Amino acid sequence: MKNIAIRRLHLIPAPQGGGVSAKQKLVVLSELAQLGVRVANPELLDETSEAFFLDYSALLQTIAALRGGDVEYVPLFVGFPEAIPDDDVYFAKRVMGYLGNVFAIFKDGEVLESGVRVPEWLFDLRQFGADPITQMQSKSLWERAKGLVQARKDDKHTEWLDFEFVRDDEVAGRLREWLKRCVYAKSSIKESLHADIRELLHYFGADVLDFEQIVMKENQALVLRLLWEDGREAEAVKLTKTATDILRLFAALTATDVSLATPIKFPKLSRRQRRIVLGGLDAASSLADDLQRYRGLWLELGRYIHPGEYRRQYPRAAAAFDALRNGTITTYNARTEALLRGDDVGATLMHLAQRPGVLGRKLHELLRRFPGREGMVIDAFATMAGSMSAKNLLVLKSYFSTINDDDVRTVINKRGKIKVLPNNAKDALSEDTLTSLDEVLAQALTAALSDRDSWAGKKVWIDPQLATYTVPLAQRAASDGLVSVGRGTRIPVELDKVLRLFVYWKQSSARTDLDLSVIQFDADFQYLGHVSYTNLSDSGIAHSGDIQSAPHGAAEFIDITLDKIAPNVRYLATQVYRYAGEAFADMCCHSGWMLRSDVNADYKTFDIKTVANKFDLNGRGAYCVPLVVDLRQREMIMTDLYMGKKAFHNNVEGAYGDVALAAREIARFTATRPTIQLLAEAHCRARGGQISADPSAEITFGLRGCTYNATDVETVLSELL
Repeated sequence: MKNIAIRRLHLIPAPQGGGVSAKQKLVVLSELAQLGVRVANPELLDETSEAFFLDYSALLQTIAALRGGDVEYVPLFVGFPEAIPDDDVYFAKRVMGYLGNVFAIFKDGEVLESGVRVPEWLFDLRQFGADPITQMQSKSLWERAKGLVQARKDDKHTEWLDFEFVRDDEVAGRLREWLKRCVYAKSSIKESLHADIRELLHYFGADVLDFEQIVMKENQALVLRLLWEDGREAEAVKLTKTATDILRLFAALTATDVSLATPIKFPKLSRRQRRIVLGGLDAASSLADDLQRYRGLWLELGRYIHPGEYRRQYPRAAAAFDALRNGTITTYNARTEALLRGDDVGATLMHLAQRPGVLGRKLHELLRRFPGREGMVIDAFATMAGSMSAKNLLVLKSYFSTINDDDVRTVINKRGKIKVLPNNAKDALSEDTLTSLDEVLAQALTAALSDRDSWAGKKVWIDPQLATYTVPLAQRAASDGLVSVGRGTRIPVELDKVLRLFVYWKQSSARTDLDLSVIQFDADFQYLGHVSYTNLSDSGIAHSGDIQSAPHGAAEFIDITLDKIAPNVRYLATQVYRYAGEAFADMCCHSGWMLRSDVNADYKTFDIKTVANKFDLNGRGAYCVPLVVDLRQREMIMTDLYMGKKAFHNNVEGAYGDVALAAREIARFTATRPTIQLLAEAHCRARGGQISADPSAEITFGLRGCTYNATDVETVLSELL
């Protein structure tokens, strides 16, 4: 509980008591400051029990982990950023070292644990944190370099992280409210939150929740799992509405993918539980369609639950499984596609009226397929828009506001992978069509939000900076990090300082080589060069060296000295490539950036209090593109993408074209996707508020300390959508 409060809410539990001494208070605040943490209410320590110190070390460790400070960072080049060898000279010396070891030429020098001999005249091992010849980690070199980097001075700069002391009894209440916000979210939440949600559900019980407010099926599955594990299986299944809901329950029970984007496992079921499941299927809506959608999974499950044995009790379920095995199911989607290939717009719209959500997803296709009858389509949509969620209406409004301007359309799937699709100019919609559609969407969005608490007569302040923060939709595969925002969000940063990028990984079972790289682009995303393991430096950019194994935990850094970057470079795209070994998701692996004032070798390579953001790498792509730097706008563009399919030997040279296209599209998300500013303005209109220029207004939207904060993703998804 305390650990979750620290990680998710930045709350430090402080039990009520007689107070700590002035010296103890000073030590606590000083040690927190060394982690870059400032506390809003330090006076609470004056009435805090000495029991606060019982798990104090664990508390500091948990806070340090938020910024990646719970592991050791040892680069290849200990003298980074000054002591970066010339690429050609270093490569020639490495070749000499290989040949000298292969042919046993060397007779002197230090012998590493691997058996590699390194002559002192070839490499000064005091300057390396790994074997300079093979670039594999060596325990002795790693330990020696770790001592050197730990003894260095701290940077003067601090990126402050705000925390709050709270009493133990308040922690439970705050966590209960956070749990509700997560479960009531109107869009997918991060999968990395699921473990914490499960723990809180077991602590508080499912009865603290209002099941009617649970919109997302994946969140529903986590609650159903709790009921099932508490022996309330019949109650859990009764709360499902479709066969797919039951599949998600099974995924939750077996800790597999509740989004069903990847194969799931099935739990072992008793005969009583099989009957409960078949009863749920017998009562499920759209049963045949749902079985066909996941045909392989249901065929496998059908062999296990034996629906034919219970044909008399559950005839509908048995008949659906018979049709599934015989391949005689005609699904709703199949009928939809058949109608779209025809010319009967009336029949098509009548069919889609059964499912407004499908109509919304097919709206653009309908408008293109039936030229001259756009008015019929929009009128039909208007009659059903009231049945759509505010989230879907907001997305459609942003989509159609720019669709004629774009050469491509960008889609990010459940696993965080991007697809960039051509947008055919000959199918452009007329301005009259777009105007009519925008009016319908605006009216429907206002109606969807108007049932919230009234803001009539209240002043509302909306921070203009929220125009660069996208609504955090599709968070399912988003990386878990210090700062949570929507993809495409542009975070302003003080780029007059040195920007230091970092990646850390520790292999779990197989030798793993990750590579941190930066690609330089101009204003049109034309390639201008890169820095990576194949090119260790360029104007204003320096790499800390390539490490090719990580049994002790490996780290790579790239320094970007902003006033030395070539003037025609506007964008810097960061990538982490899997050259060999395990997937990001299968090991301890994270990345991030620091803002540094002092970057010579007298100062710590990794200084925790300078970390502006740290995020876990959790995908399975060939490489990830976590962020793009816009040097002109002085902004970090959060991309959080996983790309490519090759398991090995990925590098910049083989991918910069794809990275350019993806980065260009993500950089435009604040124009093509809904922003927090647009969402806030929609709420103000729908709820009768008055826009104010005063940041002390009754209702505020901003970055921190407001009624609604852009980085409080759970509140945005549960209360504003």
